[in-house]
Amino acid sequence: MAVTQLASAEDVKTALGRDLTTEETTRIEAILDKASEQFRRVSGQQFTPGTSTVRLRVNDGRVRLTQRPVTAVTSVTDDDGNPVAYTRFASVLTTPLRTGSFVIVAYSHGGTVPDEVRLCIAEVGKRVLEIPKSARSGISQFAESDGPFSESGTFAAWAVGGQTMLSPDDVAFAKSFHGPTGSLIVLKS
Repeated sequence: MAVTQLASAEDVKTALGRDLTTEETTRIEAILDKASEQFRRVSGQQFTPGTSTVRLRVNDGRVRLTQRPVTAVTSVTDDDGNPVAYTRFASVLTTPLRTGSFVIVAYSHGGTVPDEVRLCIAEVGKRVLEIPKSARSGISQFAESDGPFSESGTFAAWAVGGQTMLSPDDVAFAKSFHGPTGSLIVLKS
């Protein structure tokens, strides 16, 4: 299955502020594929157009669809395949079913990748391309000295081995796309 990347090689070139080298050009597609899929997994969002069929629990007459933005709802049925009446507002369906019931929803979602996501993935690509060869080889620390001069350093854990990984800040950003869980509880007096 081909991966729909959340950023392009052009985005990485812009982040780097220069053209890609021949070696970087051969690596960038795989880097963007992996970074895009990691971001999707952590965020729980696809971002690009797609369809989903999911079984969801009704809570207080509402069902929250997980992928956003929702572009169309194709069908809503109960577990026996019977159509269920619903109204939709954004990614929330309202239905007459009681709490604890389940519905199967087929819907379309996604659209243009948000700029902030595209830029984040481009930065991941930039960081991976800029990992020093010594860190890619697995070295976590280094020290060099030449006469009275010395230099030492430690590489970030995500850089050691040179693999494509989201940094802790990238993970936190991806998690910010998790939708609300549960239902709003309104107390009436």
